[in-house]
Amino acid sequence: MSITKSLLLVNNVRMKDKDKPDLKLVSKESDLTIKQRAFVNEIVRGKLGSYKEAYAKAYDVTLTKAGKIPKWVEVEASKLVASPKIALSIRTAIERKEHSVTASSLRTRNYVIEQLYKESRESDSDATRVRALELLGKSVALFSDVVEERKARDTDEIERDIETKLEQLLAESNE
Repeated sequence: MSITKSLLLVNNVRMKDKDKPDLKLVSKESDLTIKQRAFVNEIVRGKLGSYKEAYAKAYDVTLTKAGKIPKWVEVEASKLVASPKIALSIRTAIERKEHSVTASSLRTRNYVIEQLYKESRESDSDATRVRALELLGKSVALFSDVVEERKARDTDEIERDIETKLEQLLAESNE
C-alpha cells in the first residue's frame, strides 16, 4: 500500500471520528432529578420531621387553606422513598455524613492530644505541664480505678441461683 493511500485512509478514519458524538460517563448521582436530589438532601439534613415535610419542601407543594400539607403528599413521599434509586441515595448520603462526622471528631481528638503533648513539653509553667500530662493520662484511662472482674458461671449454677431466688420469693409471699 502506498503512503498516499494510507494517508487517505487515516484521514477518512479521522473524519468518521469527528462525526461521532462525544460520549461521557454519567455518575450515579445524575440518575436523580433536581427535585429528587433536593428531597434526599432534606431527609439527610434531618431538620424536617418527616418524609412528607421533606417532599413538600423539595417539590414546592402548596399548603391547604388550613395551612397543612395535603394528604396526597404522604403517598407521593412514600413512593419516592420506596424507589431503589432514592433509597440508595439516602443511604449513601447518610453514610457519607456519618463518615464525615466521625472523621471530624477524630481530627479534633488528634488535634487536642497533639496540643496537650506540645503543652506538656514546652509550657513555661510547671502547673500547665502537669495539667497537660494529667489530661493525656485521662485520655488513655491511665488513672482509672474501676476494676472489673468477670466471673464465668455455667448454666447449671445460674439455674440453681434462679430456683433458690424463686423459692425465697414464694416463701416471703406466703408469710
